[in-house]
Amino acid sequence: MCTVLLRFDPDSQWPVLLAAVRDEYLARPWEPPAEHWPGRFGGRDSTGGGTWLAVDPHRPGVNALLNGFPPLPALGDRPTRGALPLNAVPDDDVLRTFDAFHLVRAEPTEVALISWIGASIERRLLEPGDHVIVNQGLDVNDFAPLRAAATPDPKPGLPTAEAWGDWVGLLSGGEFTGAAPRSLLIRKEIDGLEYGSGSAALVAIGEAGVRYDFTANPGPSALWREIPLTDGA
Repeated sequence: MCTVLLRFDPDSQWPVLLAAVRDEYLARPWEPPAEHWPGRFGGRDSTGGGTWLAVDPHRPGVNALLNGFPPLPALGDRPTRGALPLNAVPDDDVLRTFDAFHLVRAEPTEVALISWIGASIERRLLEPGDHVIVNQGLDVNDFAPLRAAATPDPKPGLPTAEAWGDWVGLLSGGEFTGAAPRSLLIRKEIDGLEYGSGSAALVAIGEAGVRYDFTANPGPSALWREIPLTDGA
């Protein structure tokens, strides 16, 4: 996953609102979000077996993974970063065995960001407000549509557009400014392979419960659906 847009307001009806885009080689196989792991809902990477985003409706919480930049030098086989959103965070010595990453761990009362890009493990608690996390790190970019978006009331069961309002538009496109300017949604060729924004998610954690929406075609014509967060879904 390459972008997380976050609104954290622990005193509000919806303390955590998260919008995320996954950028990946488009031919890399994956499975749609479901309860692929007991009590954890998210899309499953068929190659590594992990995920880029995991929703836990019982905790409640959401964990989101981004690859870190710059990448670390190749040092042989490393464990899949897709395990990080699914488990308790290991100690620093274990975290250093992974490729570079940023891991967002969000709960109603606290949002933490754990980063490893080759110098030291950095653990930060995020202040209330709007935040942008990209491969280069926390708040190195600005995304004006996030600052302009009204806070939704995404009660479970409502149609996505009605539940999320402006936040659906957040993931239809737009430009980042700041240290790493680029488009929110990307599509390009790398070494002959197509790479781009292959999916997006909206997650809310609040008094009314946990809501998780997903699309496999992010952009102006995105087809959104709410993911059922029930055991055995």
